[in-house]
Amino acid sequence: MNKGFNQVPLQRLSNVGTDVQGENIVQETAVELRALNENYDAYAFATLLATPTNLVELLAGHITTEGYALKPVTHASIVQNNEPYFSVEYNDKLRVQVTKRIVTTSCGACNHPELMVDGIGNTVTNQLFSDANLQQIQLALSSLTSEMNLFNKTGGCHGSALYGVDSSVSHVSEDIGRHNAVDKTVGMAILSGDVDLSKYMLLLSGRCGWDIVAKAVRTGIPAIASLGAFSTAAIKLAREHNITLYGFVAESGAWKVGFTDQSSPSIDVDD
Repeated sequence: MNKGFNQVPLQRLSNVGTDVQGENIVQETAVELRALNENYDAYAFATLLATPTNLVELLAGHITTEGYALKPVTHASIVQNNEPYFSVEYNDKLRVQVTKRIVTTSCGACNHPELMVDGIGNTVTNQLFSDANLQQIQLALSSLTSEMNLFNKTGGCHGSALYGVDSSVSHVSEDIGRHNAVDKTVGMAILSGDVDLSKYMLLLSGRCGWDIVAKAVRTGIPAIASLGAFSTAAIKLAREHNITLYGFVAESGAWKVGFTDQSSPSIDVDD
């Protein structure tokens, strides 16, 4: 089983000089995602830079969160499971013929020029987690970080999970890429038969950008809580689809993009 990290000999700098020590380094490698074309022949539609753990879940979640699935993903298989690259295959056709692309660990497959998600996800109508209190959100994110074993080993990856209405934290996933961690979390959920994601809040150990909100829109997730900040594009998309965001969550407080705050006054701050 792949642990997601390698111990690498590195120079360690200290006040008394340098020596060579072993350090746990998170893996980052090419992962090829494959599906069937109109002739039912397998083809590669994307290559991700990712941590090679939970690859079936990564594929299932990526197909779902990018809006490529015709139906809930129930089966996929690992084709190549060794360096220098890994390959995983969805044994069915996608909703559209996807042009092959490279997705880096810092890129969330933002392939729409206007940063819109028209015709893919519906505007969220439920208000679950729209009135969550600070302690509730803090405890949820604390549960996520306490279960991030790869991060605790390496300090070099992001984490994601789903927070339920019963205060449970499930489907904890880790990857060097923020969006990959989210895909793995969604993939874990749907492969376990838990396909109704509208009853969950998405938890993030890092920042929340447009790409993550777009994944929530496509899957019906009504709220996101992140330890990091959100971007202007993330705020705009969340407001367009009535998704609640909680960002920069800390002991002292958190920033919120609310379910009904579209009418809030505009405030411009000059540099």
